[in-house]
Amino acid sequence: MDKLTVTVTEMRRSEALEPLVRLLSATVVIGAVSGAVIGGLGGRVAMRILFLTSGPAVKGLESDDGFQIGRFTLGNTVSLVIVTTFIGVVAALLYLVARPFAARLGGFAVPAMALFYGVLGGAMMVHRGGIDFVVLRPPLLAVALFVSICSGFGAVVARLVNAASHDDAWPQSRSRWLLGPPLLLLVFPPFLVVAIGALAVNWEDRATGHSPFIWNALNLGAAIVMSGLFLLGAVDLARDIAGLT
Repeated sequence: MDKLTVTVTEMRRSEALEPLVRLLSATVVIGAVSGAVIGGLGGRVAMRILFLTSGPAVKGLESDDGFQIGRFTLGNTVSLVIVTTFIGVVAALLYLVARPFAARLGGFAVPAMALFYGVLGGAMMVHRGGIDFVVLRPPLLAVALFVSICSGFGAVVARLVNAASHDDAWPQSRSRWLLGPPLLLLVFPPFLVVAIGALAVNWEDRATGHSPFIWNALNLGAAIVMSGLFLLGAVDLARDIAGLT
């Protein structure tokens, strides 16, 4: 293989990789904004509703996250928004990993992700320990609100990332100067590890010469893992709800 052929091959690989890197950057932005708005601001609204329905007895109690129930300050809200922004980025990148497999669901992909994120997010947030879901009343309303936040996040991220993955979508026409800065977040290992996995899976999905056997095996493996996680989350969430009510 001569130097010219090597150079052309490298250029083609670079051209094929750039759309995926642009999609990766868009996913970081989508996850950050969705996490901040739905998780952060939505979480504050949910806590306000639960404070009003729980009565004055809970005012001043320290929540499991270190916030004082009934005290809604700008500082606390900003802190919560920052935390949910980073969580949103990780959660959106995880969806990018699963996107090629979820795409097989067609139009059902978005509601499926809403259900998936709602159950898994609810299972992680709802618990019988601590005080949040013990003192806040009614408990079913508390569960419904936080499961809805997770579900809404999943639906929005799936919808926006799917739209951004098209060849003529907005990430492909934006300046590199705009799409470059979000990628700086990937210097942190938790984000970088998930991002590498997302790039690898989506690269394989776009490749024309991959083995059908290997790709079908990956699809089957993804289905088994996601189904297993969903079932474990559903069982855990059901147990917590039963214990709280």
